[in-house]
Amino acid sequence: MQARNIENKPYEVFLIGDTGNVNRHKPDPVLETLKCHFDKDQHSAVMFLGDNIYPRGLPPKTNILYKDAEDALKAHHEAMKDYHGKVLFISGNHDWNKGRKDGYEYILRQEKYLEKLFDQPVMFPSQGCPGPTEININSALTLVLINTQWWLQPGFRPIGQACGCRVGSEKEFFEHLEKILDSNKGKQVIIAGHAPVYSYAIHGGRYKLRHHLFPFTIYHKKAYVPLPFLGSLLPMYRKYFGAREDIAHPRYRYLRKRLIEIFKAHKGLIYVAGHEHNLQHIIKDNNHYVVSGAGSKLKYVLQEGKNLRFGMKAKGFFKIRFEDSMPPVLSAWVVDPVSQNGVMVYENKLS
Repeated sequence: MQARNIENKPYEVFLIGDTGNVNRHKPDPVLETLKCHFDKDQHSAVMFLGDNIYPRGLPPKTNILYKDAEDALKAHHEAMKDYHGKVLFISGNHDWNKGRKDGYEYILRQEKYLEKLFDQPVMFPSQGCPGPTEININSALTLVLINTQWWLQPGFRPIGQACGCRVGSEKEFFEHLEKILDSNKGKQVIIAGHAPVYSYAIHGGRYKLRHHLFPFTIYHKKAYVPLPFLGSLLPMYRKYFGAREDIAHPRYRYLRKRLIEIFKAHKGLIYVAGHEHNLQHIIKDNNHYVVSGAGSKLKYVLQEGKNLRFGMKAKGFFKIRFEDSMPPVLSAWVVDPVSQNGVMVYENKLS
């Protein structure tokens, strides 16, 4: 799915997710490393893949968490203020008040705040809508942004023209996504959503022995409360039934199934996500699945798997370079105390 056009200049897309816990009042190591890769002569875009504010998005001004949440968004803007390229944000479950029923108010508030900071719309799909939102970069590359949290969110979810949304039903969402992919045949397409389609980490139901012995370490790495035998119930439940943010959850499972069906008919797609606090590259059915959620928090990921090409628990981000007449190149960069540019720990041609 790769176009060839000598008029297109090289283009880079930076993928960084789950940055909601970045340093508020001093330079953040991950964002500072990211900035070192910016080149004013290089066309590029930065995609923040959701969970832009921990712990619960942007609350009302009267809420005790408001100032800290506001400072998180200001930290993102401070890092990007001199950046010459395109800046895009999508939303995650934490941005929707951690999936609570009033999350719609939170995401509208964050979108408006970001638009004011950056002096232009930067959060998509807008208005909390499901999407898909199509952004044509050039004649060889298209970005498609979807709101995966819309599918998992309890309470009010916007849909239809009355809410400013392009699609009026779940069925229409998938139909429109297929139309976008069909109209971009011959181009390289990146689809971005917060929730992964495949994962070799916790939300994908991959658990370590310690999670069965000390189940609360799933939520906090130091919660070593031993519950042998009984402790297995929590990881087993999340693996086979799922919390709302897990792949096993019925709503998540439905979205994932339909996306996989659509993607199988469009070889060469790149689907990018956050959600898992690690770095992953997975190849399945001739498509590439990138998880880049190591922007400010870390959780374990398997090192080996049938379709897993790379998995690492380290703070950092992915970069994809598109250059005419060549396959896109995916690289993973992690923070390093010696090198300002970080260290490249993985590279793969996406042929």
